[in-house]
Amino acid sequence: MGNKKSLTYLISRFAILELFFVIFMILFSYILLNVLINTGIVYPANYAEMNSDTVKYEFLKEDWNIDKIPFFYEYQLRDNGEIIQNTIDERYNQKISEALQNGKSSKDQIIGSDVFKAFKNGNKDLIIKYKICAIPTNPNVYKIIRNFELVFYISMFCLWLIGFIYLISNLTRILRCEIRKISKANDSIEKLQLEFEREHSDYIEISGILDSIDSMARSLKASLEKQWNMQMTQREMIESITHDVRTPITLIKGNIELLKEDQENVLERAEDALSGVERLEYFLKKLNDFSDLTEVPKEVVSKGVLDYWIKIVTSICKLKGFSLSILSYDASNIKLDKNSISIAIQNLVNNAIENSSVGSTIFIGFYDDIDDYTIVVRDQGDGLNNDILYNLREKYVSTKMYDNNIHGLGLSIVTKILETNKGQLLLKNYDNQGNGAEVKMVFKK
Repeated sequence: MGNKKSLTYLISRFAILELFFVIFMILFSYILLNVLINTGIVYPANYAEMNSDTVKYEFLKEDWNIDKIPFFYEYQLRDNGEIIQNTIDERYNQKISEALQNGKSSKDQIIGSDVFKAFKNGNKDLIIKYKICAIPTNPNVYKIIRNFELVFYISMFCLWLIGFIYLISNLTRILRCEIRKISKANDSIEKLQLEFEREHSDYIEISGILDSIDSMARSLKASLEKQWNMQMTQREMIESITHDVRTPITLIKGNIELLKEDQENVLERAEDALSGVERLEYFLKKLNDFSDLTEVPKEVVSKGVLDYWIKIVTSICKLKGFSLSILSYDASNIKLDKNSISIAIQNLVNNAIENSSVGSTIFIGFYDDIDDYTIVVRDQGDGLNNDILYNLREKYVSTKMYDNNIHGLGLSIVTKILETNKGQLLLKNYDNQGNGAEVKMVFKK
């Protein structure tokens, strides 16, 4: 910030440069004119005035002729009042008459006043006209440039104007360059290209505007990202609930059907149906709150939490006609989101059932280790297809892809849940003998 300058400084600097340039041009004009006079290229402004007496002296001689008048004089020769020769324009007739009466007359002008002098020699009258200004010594040049001072000062003015335009163009170029930085940043924001290259300015005012625009762009980017993330979260939430709600609905419908057929286990079937209703209520609450897998209070994985998870798995296996085998039942002091993990377990068990034969066994285990807590789901199906094993965590990827039935949201939902619980999903085939797939959810402590 210490090296930055203000726009006032910039404009003042150019104003001072222009002032010095004006002074330089005045001095240059004065010196150049003196050089032209001293080198004999130009006669001084009073040269014609000084030589008018010489013209008079020559005119009074008997052998005088018109050729003796210097080239820088205009003249009119009269004999007995009759004009014999004339080079003076008719518009000056009034001044000529005044000169004949008074011996001299003049006409003031901004540059180079016109002077008229009349000389008498017997019956002859000679009137000469000349300008009080510098005169080129070369007659041919004089024919082209009669008013040398006017041409000289116009030339000096043109040189000054060229220099002035050059200085102003430099100033406007700098200002335009600085303004272009602001315009470029504004255009990028207008097009929502918020990762544009930030430009810097050496001027305090422009730098302040660029900093404000940069701050606005960052705020807008954060706001858009927040809005985008919210939309994506809402979308994923709807997909997740739409996918996960099928299981409790299936439990409710299945147990109601079984109630009609199995009158002896009414209480057990009713409890399973009630569990499904509670799960539906949970999903509806999520939909109502419009929050998908966001931060919620977590609780220790106690025996009660394990019972809750096992109850869900047992209901699913029982309804689908599968046996359930519990490999390990370790509680832990790790804190997890009970409801989210139940959704993950539900999805893993449903995937295991879909890829296994009815009547086979689904294995589940809860292992508490020093550094992590692991939940394992294993089946007795044909195992995972090695061609898509590493893509199964993506949406719409499933082993059913090879049956032209592409869905497979389950593992992508599980992956999302594990991200919010600092967990990792591991997939593998249990062995090479067709004894099923094994999926692990590993949570770091």
